[in-house]
Amino acid sequence: MRWFKEVFLNFRRSGFMSLVSIGTIILAVTALGGYHIANRSITFALESLRQKVEIVVFLNDTTGREKAENIITEAKALGLAEEIKFVSRDDAYQEFVKDPDMQQIMKSFDGNPLPDSINVKLKEYTRDNIGMIVRFFDTKEGVEDIQYGGSEIENLINIMNVIKLIIGAAGGVFLVASILVVSNIIKLTIYARRQDIYIMKMVGASDSFIRMPFIVEGIVHGFIGGAAGWAVLYCIVTLLLSEIKKQTGIDLTTFYLFRPEYFSIKFMLASLGAGCTLGFTGAVMSMGRIFK
Repeated sequence: MRWFKEVFLNFRRSGFMSLVSIGTIILAVTALGGYHIANRSITFALESLRQKVEIVVFLNDTTGREKAENIITEAKALGLAEEIKFVSRDDAYQEFVKDPDMQQIMKSFDGNPLPDSINVKLKEYTRDNIGMIVRFFDTKEGVEDIQYGGSEIENLINIMNVIKLIIGAAGGVFLVASILVVSNIIKLTIYARRQDIYIMKMVGASDSFIRMPFIVEGIVHGFIGGAAGWAVLYCIVTLLLSEIKKQTGIDLTTFYLFRPEYFSIKFMLASLGAGCTLGFTGAVMSMGRIFK
């Protein structure tokens, strides 16, 4: 109880500075939580894109199945592809006519106009990987055309990676700033009470007895900041999801990160833990020379 009484007294003595400390932790927790959500969402989106996007290599009529299999074997040896499969013209036709509109288009042709093809899914859709696999197939005899939407895929991936980098940098800045602010504010509190600390040391109080109220103060700042940061982030995400659904009809709560049960429980605990850790770290960093 003594520790919490000391925290309450220190809060009253330096109310504004304590609010600054808590406010900085709120910003840090909000930024870090936002980074986590953005990072996981972008990773999920990239994985979904990777599963759907294929590089399609169209073969000319003179390329037989055996020759195509030889090309596939060589392509697998590059180690860039997650999956490479041969698609015959008949299989491609059967896939196309599943769509009623495409079925009507196909009926306008005499026979099957589709060529044999090789479909490639890469392990990672980077500029180098796409360029390397395209150059490989481009040099092979029997290849008629290659379609992959390379520039569009590459631009989208680059944009997403830049967003992740910016959000991560912002989270890192707020993380460092919150630790320094908490540290300096508690250091000012310690300095203001240096005479009391000196007297306690003179009557035999241990360093741990003197330090604990300040450490508890940092943790309390972190707990309040973590809770408020979670509330801010929860409100922001809830409003954004509601607005996105209203404007586009897309319900992002189907993605597990945005489901209420995940966000309200796991995120709350993570935010409180992050806030308390920031407060504790700042408090420990503030205790230096004045205790020596």
